Amino acid sequence: MKPYDFVPILGAKKYIKLLDLKSGKIRVSIEVVTPVHVFSGYYNENGNTVFREFAKYNGKYIIPGSSLKGCVRTIAESVSRSCISTSQDVRKIGKDIKDSNDCIICDMFGSLGKKSRLRFADFKLVKNNGVEIINIPTFYGPRPENKCYYSDDGKFKGIKFYSHGDGNIIEKGAIPCEFVMPGSTFEGDVFYDDLDDNQLDLLCFSLGLSGDIYLKLGYGKPAYYGSVKVKSIDDKIDASKRASRYGMNDNDVAKNVKRLKDLLSWDKRHIKSVWRTVNNQRGY
Repeated sequence: MKPYDFVPILGAKKYIKLLDLKSGKIRVSIEVVTPVHVFSGYYNENGNTVFREFAKYNGKYIIPGSSLKGCVRTIAESVSRSCISTSQDVRKIGKDIKDSNDCIICDMFGSLGKKSRLRFADFKLVKNNGVEIINIPTFYGPRPENKCYYSDDGKFKGIKFYSHGDGNIIEKGAIPCEFVMPGSTFEGDVFYDDLDDNQLDLLCFSLGLSGDIYLKLGYGKPAYYGSVKVKSIDDKIDASKRASRYGMNDNDVAKNVKRLKDLLSWDKRHIKSVWRTVNNQRGY
């Protein structure tokens, strides 16, 4: 058993937008559930320990908007008819150069030569429940030769999502990183421009605003770090209702929504680590 599983790729379809386009913003809070580390790109010292520093702006802890946007886009791609190909090598997964940038994801999140209709502001720490240096394991990139990434017909299984796990099963190692601890909260805004109702529903679902899924942010996801709960605040669009109804009119999309909920539901988190010890080293 691995600390991840896959959501099948539905295949691309040209998206025809509905009328009555909407623009506005969603103010959301991000509650840390298991320790989160978003690397700033800089290192710092604590006594004799050199550690990877958490992202900051003007000395204040932040989750960069780009970090949340990348996570949300991946979720949205997994539950929509986006232009990701099942025939590509896992190392090159992404858009085909022949695509015309007209799927629902390209319209919302942008693509080469197409401006995004979404802007994710940086999320500022508004409740600090502690910051700690935690030594975490060494992680490696995907190994595309591993058969677990492919189905029996040789096609890529889909988009990979890491499982949530109880805070007491997070894996330790030798890489010191600065973590914001559970109970801490970040707040910020997501701005949207000219989305139709279906797109706005998809955005709300992919942010986890129904409460059915928790997101994973930052470094250390395979070792059960980075679980967060996202909620809408100052809600003017009934975001939870929108998130809950997404996919109801498309059976294939609804199946992927259910699959993703099964993978990212906090209620279905791992209560025992699937990591194992081999040759005195922990791995999965």
